[in-house]
Amino acid sequence: LSGYLKAGNEADNPFNNTEQNIEEGKALYATFCKHCHGEFGAGGGTITHPIYSAVPHYNDDKQLRRCDLPMSQLKSGHIFHSITYGLNAMGPHASQLSEEERWKIVLYVHELQKYNVK
Repeated sequence: LSGYLKAGNEADNPFNNTEQNIEEGKALYATFCKHCHGEFGAGGGTITHPIYSAVPHYNDDKQLRRCDLPMSQLKSGHIFHSITYGLNAMGPHASQLSEEERWKIVLYVHELQKYNVK
């Protein structure tokens, strides 16, 4: 799969947006992401340490990220890169999740970007 990896918003998810792939991504999200990012990607997970209190909402359309896009407009490659290498207080997950699993989480995060949960 690594042949699909390009930089930033040019990276294409090699997995189709199917119900099965999204469900697999949701299950992986519940195990590896939900404790910080919350059930709906709006923060408020079970980790309450102050350094994790500013987890950005996936549907945020105001605050620009490093790529000059709000969270709600982040592309697959940006999300995959953050999961793989980490960003700010979030550590890298490449050693915990296979490339396939990370791409499936990306599919699920795109679903969460659609909801206006604050």
